[in-house]
Amino acid sequence: MALSIKWSIQRITTKFEFKIARSAESYYDVVVLELNDDEFVGFGEAAPSKRYEAGPEAILNMLSSKKDAILNLPVDDAESRQNQLEMMFAESYSLQAALDTAFWDLYAQRQGTPLWKIFGGTQELVTSSYTIGISDLRIIPDKIEEARDYPILKIKLGTDYDHDIMRAIRGQTDKVLRVDVNEGWKNLDDARRGADWLAEENVEFLEQPMPAHQLDDIAQLREYSSLPLVADENSVRPEDIPGLVGAYDGINIKLMKCGGLTNAKKMVDLAQKHKFDIMLGCMVETSIGISAMSQLGSYARWLDLDGNVLLAEDPFRGVGNQAGKIILLDKPGLGIEKL
Repeated sequence: MALSIKWSIQRITTKFEFKIARSAESYYDVVVLELNDDEFVGFGEAAPSKRYEAGPEAILNMLSSKKDAILNLPVDDAESRQNQLEMMFAESYSLQAALDTAFWDLYAQRQGTPLWKIFGGTQELVTSSYTIGISDLRIIPDKIEEARDYPILKIKLGTDYDHDIMRAIRGQTDKVLRVDVNEGWKNLDDARRGADWLAEENVEFLEQPMPAHQLDDIAQLREYSSLPLVADENSVRPEDIPGLVGAYDGINIKLMKCGGLTNAKKMVDLAQKHKFDIMLGCMVETSIGISAMSQLGSYARWLDLDGNVLLAEDPFRGVGNQAGKIILLDKPGLGIEKL
């Protein structure tokens, strides 16, 4: 069946300003793809990160310039397709992810099977965290109230007032916390002090405490810290994983960094081989991206798949999220619906 494709930019707005150690945003522009074979429509989403690539307009230009080549990609040969995507769009991991997702969605719909089943997964997933971004201390109570139904919170740190943030949060809740520093601690002494302090705050693990290029310092921190360390900015593509042995206890896999579900499954396999714990994460995304990453959810020890519930309004419906419980659909493909 002949394929056609269309795309658009969707602006998604967050409930609160979403701030991390290196940026702050109240909205994001994502690119939504629809891959059509006249019977089924496969959906994909590109949510580009400024840390790694150019923005949505650049993605539209790439799509326009390679449209014919995209439509000639194989629907039923993921390995060949991914190799071609990486050559065609080496400068955009999120576009690779969007296209790979759309092809997988279309493939699974043709098979009449949920995608999680094709990946050998199950519907039983651990509870996802809910992210509390860096913010003015005055609105932390509002954020904690917004997250009242979620039993696990992920806290963004990496500021010069980290202690104040944690005091404000602990004044509102005693829930289990996960801490993501987003490379915010720049030297080993600060990171050691931070790890010591957070170990007393009912924190489960510490994510990307230092800049990715300081891998030797991170390895020293791992030897020192009682908290497990999880790689994020160090864990981008499958080829990164072997080099993280000895520096981290776990890795975070994100579609928008690794280039899609084909590479995400490779990262799962490599993480298991090298005995890393696995977290599946996300950017701020619609239910398309979150639903896609959720298809591999049963392989993860930890989930951080809350990008869609951080939105004021999601233009799509996919997997459910009830107080952090991700509900995989028993529908062919991703089961995406436009709202």
